[in-house]
Amino acid sequence: MHRFFLDSDLNVNLQIGFPVEISSQITRVFRMREGDQIIGFNGKGKEAVIQLNRIDKKSVYGTVIDSYLMDNEPEIKIHLFQSLIKADRFEYALQKCVEVGVTNFTPIISDRTEVEGPSNNRKMRWEKIIKESAEQNGRSILPLLNETQNFHNAIQNITEGSILIPWEGEKILNLKPLINDGLSSPISIFIGPVGGFTEDEIDNAKLNGAFSLSLGKRIFRSETAGSIISSILLYEAGDFDI
Repeated sequence: MHRFFLDSDLNVNLQIGFPVEISSQITRVFRMREGDQIIGFNGKGKEAVIQLNRIDKKSVYGTVIDSYLMDNEPEIKIHLFQSLIKADRFEYALQKCVEVGVTNFTPIISDRTEVEGPSNNRKMRWEKIIKESAEQNGRSILPLLNETQNFHNAIQNITEGSILIPWEGEKILNLKPLINDGLSSPISIFIGPVGGFTEDEIDNAKLNGAFSLSLGKRIFRSETAGSIISSILLYEAGDFDI
C-alpha cells in the first residue's frame, strides 16, 4: 500500500481529511478510488491503515480502520552534521542517509564551506525530502532537521555519545578499532565540505573528544561519506538483516 506522513494521532475510527498535496497524489498520481486503503504514519512511531471513503475533485477523506506502533528504528542513534555543499548534492546526502537510518541532521558551516546558509524555502524543501524519503523507506520516526550551525559551535555543544570525524588526512585510525572498542549512542558524525576539514578544525574536534578517522585508501565525496559510515556502523550493530 502507498504510505504517507500525517501529522495526526491516527487513532482507530479517526476521520482524516487529507492535505491538498496528498489528495493530489492519491487521485492524480495513484488514481485510487473510494474503498482503497493507504498507510499513514505520524513520524512518532505510530502507523495506521486508512480506508478512503470519499473522493472529491480536490479533496480526499478516509477513516482509520487499524492503528499500531512500529518498532523498526535503529537502536544506535546517528546524528549527521553535514557541511553545506551544492544544493543537489546536499539533498542527495539527506535522502540516502534517511534511507540508511540517520535520526538527526544538522547542516554546518566550516572553514572551507563555499555555500551560503539555506533560505527558508530551501529548508522547507529539505524537510520535504526527509519526509518523502521516510515515507518510501518505511521509517516510523521522522528524522529531525536542525538549524544550521557553525562547525566549532556544533562540536562544542555535544554533551553525550561518541563523535566521529572522517578526514582524508588521517593515516592511522580507521573505523574498525573504534567499533571494537565500543562507541556510545548517539553517534555524531561530522562530514566536511568539498575541500575537506582543515587541520585546525580536526585539532579542535579532537580537543572536544572527537575521533578523527580514515575510511580507507579512497576518498569519498562529501555527499556520500555520511551514508557510507552510517551504513557501516548500523551493519556492525546488527541493524541490517543480511
